[in-house]
Amino acid sequence: MILQHSASLRCSSRSLTAAGGSIYGGHFKPALQTRTIFDSLLSQALGPCPERSLTHTKTLPYSPKLIFKAVSDVSGYPTFLPFTIASNVTTRDTEGYPTRARLKVGYAKFGLEEDWDSVVRCDEEKGIVEARSSEANSGGLFEVLNTKWQISHLDGSEQNQASVKLDVTVKFRNPVYDQMFSQVEGKVASTMISAFEKRVEELNGKR
Repeated sequence: MILQHSASLRCSSRSLTAAGGSIYGGHFKPALQTRTIFDSLLSQALGPCPERSLTHTKTLPYSPKLIFKAVSDVSGYPTFLPFTIASNVTTRDTEGYPTRARLKVGYAKFGLEEDWDSVVRCDEEKGIVEARSSEANSGGLFEVLNTKWQISHLDGSEQNQASVKLDVTVKFRNPVYDQMFSQVEGKVASTMISAFEKRVEELNGKR
């Protein structure tokens, strides 16, 4: 959901100044602090949001290289990954891996939707793909939204078998959304890994 705090009210410039808003085409738009103030009041009433840590590990019957290819394809996330509506990679490293990306994440059941800037690190040798929240979204729905994938070959196993571990750290600004998320947090990490497993199956079939 995109929270909408804008309103169209015809009023005098004096009343606009008092309200802390501004005029565009004769209409009133309240100051951008409205959402921050609203969240602050909720936090005072319900208490600060905790930082939630989710983790899930699964063994997949595919090579670490193939799995890494799927996980590092940040621009392709909207086509198969739940909670990801859009993804735009803005910068890449010399090997072509993303280093920064802007994603639109959301959860339709709760009507949540938010644009989010992430700093991405892809290390194929170590099997790590990490996306950490950028401070560019300091006033957004999330205070923290980080994911870390660790893909490793299982010792003593066949070549086409790997352990995949996903760690997700999330902290909401709004305690109401935090409480809603708490109802499904146990399923989030496992759902994401299952989505990537299906994506790897597709890639494996195209080879």
